[in-house]
Amino acid sequence: MKILRAIGHFFAKIGRWIANTAWVQPLLIVGGIFAIIFSIPYIKRGFENLFKNDTDTDYQWYEGRALSLEENGQADRLLGYLESYDSKNASKIKDEFGSKFFLSFSKQSCSNCKDAVEGYVNASDNGYVKDFKFYTILVDKMDSDGKEYLAKPIYAKHTGLFEQLVEYFGECDSNDYPLYRNLELKNKSSIVTSMKTKSSKLDVASTSDEGLDTPLTFLVDLEKAEKGYYHTNGITQLFYNYIDFDFSDSPNSATKGMVVRDIWNYQGIFNPDPDAQI
Repeated sequence: MKILRAIGHFFAKIGRWIANTAWVQPLLIVGGIFAIIFSIPYIKRGFENLFKNDTDTDYQWYEGRALSLEENGQADRLLGYLESYDSKNASKIKDEFGSKFFLSFSKQSCSNCKDAVEGYVNASDNGYVKDFKFYTILVDKMDSDGKEYLAKPIYAKHTGLFEQLVEYFGECDSNDYPLYRNLELKNKSSIVTSMKTKSSKLDVASTSDEGLDTPLTFLVDLEKAEKGYYHTNGITQLFYNYIDFDFSDSPNSATKGMVVRDIWNYQGIFNPDPDAQI
């Protein structure tokens, strides 16, 4: 108790000295103000870390629609059906995955993949797309040891599919694929060149260490394929970053959703009719 009283008396003396010494008070006030000013960034950073959300919601959106990657799993089966596309395999696709859906190759480090999510969500939530279905193959998902990409051996196994895609979307004449033709009519030949360049390397990319260029997305539409719409292996549309097709001055979730709608419904530049107004 004596020690505590001694400490108390010491601080009390300091308090009285400050109170009775006029020049110390403004000095302390100024010092306190500067201390607060200099501490603001650290206080701000502390609050930001306190409320920071480390959840990657866009990637979670893909994860929630991801196909399983084990041997003979969903991704393996679907790519196999598409690779050996015929009426029997078309029926298997329809039974397991549906008759119409997007299939996208994506990864967490792909900023274009994440930017695309709000367009898909907008198109689905606002009813732009009827019976919306979306599946993804996560090309950067690794095994439990963190050494191997689980998707790589699967799409490398089905390189025959990618070889066919090279022929249809990478080496075709622009007039043979409605989207290329319509883009060139819109004076967007640079987009066509980029798409054809990427598509011409799909067979090589599917077996390389770098892997596929993401986002690579297919629109699989079995009913349209059966009716003779332009397609290969049930795939009626192939594209990369669909936001490239948003020709508005300031792309946002609404305009992105409209592009997704147009892809799904074959409207605008995605209309295969050569006489359509685009």
